[in-house]
Amino acid sequence: MNISILSVTEQGKLISDKLYDLLIDDSTILSVNQYHKNVIKTVDEIFNNTDCIIGIMASGIMIRSIASHVDSKLSDPAILLIDDNANFVISLLSGHFGGANDLTLKIASLLNAQPVITTSTDVNNKIGIDSIAKRFYCNLENPKNIKYINKALVNSIKVDLHLPKSLDYILTDETYDSYNITFDDTLDVIIAKYDNHEVILHPKQMVMGIGARRDIASDKVKYAITQACNILKIPPSRINFFATADVKANEKGILINAEYYNKQIKIINMDDIKNFQDESCSESDFVMKQFGVKGVCEPSALIANGTNSRLIFKKTAYNGVTIAVSIKD
Repeated sequence: MNISILSVTEQGKLISDKLYDLLIDDSTILSVNQYHKNVIKTVDEIFNNTDCIIGIMASGIMIRSIASHVDSKLSDPAILLIDDNANFVISLLSGHFGGANDLTLKIASLLNAQPVITTSTDVNNKIGIDSIAKRFYCNLENPKNIKYINKALVNSIKVDLHLPKSLDYILTDETYDSYNITFDDTLDVIIAKYDNHEVILHPKQMVMGIGARRDIASDKVKYAITQACNILKIPPSRINFFATADVKANEKGILINAEYYNKQIKIINMDDIKNFQDESCSESDFVMKQFGVKGVCEPSALIANGTNSRLIFKKTAYNGVTIAVSIKD
C-alpha cells in the first residue's frame, strides 16, 4: 500500500511526522509521502496515484478537496481523517474494498485514538462481501450486486456462501455469523448468493519471493514464511507458489519448505533480475556486492507473477531470510 499524508496546521504536521515514523517500517506499506498545505492542488495530483490519503484536518476541507474526484468504491483510494489533536481517526471513503476501515483501526491503534467507522455492515458486526474480497486479495465479479448482499447482511439475513475447502482460510467467526457456508470442491472461486443476486470472488495470484543466505537452516525459512503470512493475515496455503533466483535453486532450506508447504518454486534467471526495473523494489548493497543485482526476493516475486503484478509485502529480513509477496491484479 502507498500512503499519502496531508496536513494543514503545524500541529497536524507533527502528527504527520509521527505517523510517518510509525508506518515507514511496516512491511505492508510500500511508501509514505507527506504533504503540507495546498490540499486541493495536492489531492488533484495524487488522488488516482495513491492507495490511501490520510488528511489531518477538518472534514470540510477534505470533502471539498476530493468531491470532484470521487468515482467508484472499487477504484477510489481509501480516505481517512484525523483531527488536529489525534483524538479520532475517521474512515471517510472506500471503507471496504479500498481498505479504509481496516486501516482506520490500525492507525487509531498506533495513535491511541478513537476509530470512527460508519459502514452499516461493520456497525452491525457483519462482514461485507467486499470486505472479504479486500482482506483476502480477490477480484470481484458482478460488483453491482454487492449492495444486495450487504443489505441482506445488515438486515440479519444470512447470505449463502459457496467455496471449495481449499479457500476456507476466509472463514472467521464474523463469516459464520454473516453467511450460510457450503463447501463445493468443484469451485475455484467464492460465490455469495442472495435472492437471485450473486457476487463472485476470484482470488488473485499470490507469489512469495524468498532470498536466503547460503546453507540457511530450514526452520529459519519456515519462521520467515509464517511471520510474513501472519502480518498479511493469511495462511501459507493462500500463497500460490514460491519464487527465488537461480543462485538459490538448490538451497536446501528453501527446498524443504517448498515441499512442506506443497508449493512449486519458480526459479528466476539472474540476468532477468539484473535487467528488471520496478521502482517499488528496494536495493541491497550486500546483494549487489555478492551477486551483482539490487535484490532477490522482490524482483523474483514480481517476475514470477508476470505482468500487472505488484508488491503487497516489501522485502523484510528474518535472520538470514528475506521475504517479499506480490499479487497479480
